[in-house]
Amino acid sequence: MKKLSIFFCAACAAAMLSASAMAADFLADRHAAKGLACSSCHKETPPAKRVKTEQCQTCHGDYAALAKRTAKMQPNNVHENHLGDLDCRECHQGHKADKLACAECHQFKFTMPK
Repeated sequence: MKKLSIFFCAACAAAMLSASAMAADFLADRHAAKGLACSSCHKETPPAKRVKTEQCQTCHGDYAALAKRTAKMQPNNVHENHLGDLDCRECHQGHKADKLACAECHQFKFTMPK
């Protein structure tokens, strides 16, 4: 199993750092560009499961801390909203383009930060 893990990590890293992956600018690509390995977020090998909010919070802080860090977000601070504490995956997709959960009902101009 150890050889498979090493092979998978190398293959995963090569795929994530490819020109097409970096051009897509997904959340996972931005994490990789900052030197984070897949295992920084995914705790299983090979990474197969979606990352849970609790794992995101180990680096980004709890909901209150995140709302404070993004207090100047315009036109609204999406981390402090009437929906409460949403799962991070509602907006942050990891290996797909991010989407704003608020846009399901609201129509304000907002671009997900890179």
